[in-house]
Amino acid sequence: MQEKPVRIIENDKIRGFNDKVQHGIEHALNFMLAAATENINTQISYFDPFLMPIDAYLSAYKKRSIMIKIHVENAYKGELFLFFELRTAIILGSLMRMILPSSLEEKLQKDIFDEADMDSFGEVGNQLCGILDRAFRTLTSKNIHLRMDFEKKVIGDEGIVGESFSNKEEYVVLLSTITVPKHSSQKMTLLLPRSLYEVLLNLEIQLEGIVPKIIYMYTWNEQLGEELQRKINSRYAKLILVHEPEKLFTVADNPNVVGVAMDLKSIQFPLNLQDSIFMKRIGAQKNLAKVPFFFSYDQSTEEGVKTLKSLGLLAASTQSLAESFPQWAQAYLQDPSKT
Repeated sequence: MQEKPVRIIENDKIRGFNDKVQHGIEHALNFMLAAATENINTQISYFDPFLMPIDAYLSAYKKRSIMIKIHVENAYKGELFLFFELRTAIILGSLMRMILPSSLEEKLQKDIFDEADMDSFGEVGNQLCGILDRAFRTLTSKNIHLRMDFEKKVIGDEGIVGESFSNKEEYVVLLSTITVPKHSSQKMTLLLPRSLYEVLLNLEIQLEGIVPKIIYMYTWNEQLGEELQRKINSRYAKLILVHEPEKLFTVADNPNVVGVAMDLKSIQFPLNLQDSIFMKRIGAQKNLAKVPFFFSYDQSTEEGVKTLKSLGLLAASTQSLAESFPQWAQAYLQDPSKT
């Protein structure tokens, strides 16, 4: 069953960021249109933030839309998107080309968005990409660069499908209304992967009515840990990485923690004194005994696991973290009301 949209609980940081981004887009549109026509004061309403899967967004907003794809590079890899309803795209593209009002009205009646409109609207997207790039870096001091997708500047509704979105996670949907004078208001949406939004604001978003379960993990392979975070994180579960294995001894004593995982580098057998003491410490931790515990190490063997279990580390497994942990964590990723 497809997840429904859920409202993001706003705080001062979220409101301030959304407000400045909204005003930046509004100012950029009016600056572009001022060069083509006079007395245009386009208005964009405050961004209302939701979290939802991309397929849920595409299902909820069936109106024909034009999508601007923007690549995110440097400190974060991914994509973000701007959606304009087709009527708004026709209006903005025509105004950029200084089409006569009578011709614009005819295009609207016939629902025409031709190649010339697409080119001019592509320039709209390019300018907005530049505005967002400056806004993100100014507001957050993050080393993030935005680049518009010039291979496919603008994608019509027939090309907008869930499989084409590279970030396999839920999206922060910043929903607003755009109003061009003398024309009716329509929806405009900025979509950012949840992980990007949290990186930019340096916070973990909170959702109305949902308290996520927490899984703590230490792994020597930071890249693998980050990949598992993207795979595991959902509205119902949060995978949090710690930088030292001993940190797991304390964080497990938390009512929202439902699982703990430790992944070490290769262990040499027979164990040296230091490793033997550490393994016995793990097995003796009462906090770890309270929650499901996944323990793995690189290039594990049946004989090695047998030795570790004799020291009290009953969670030791020959299964690799990359292959088995997502399956192990699956029970925590679902809506708890459905289980």
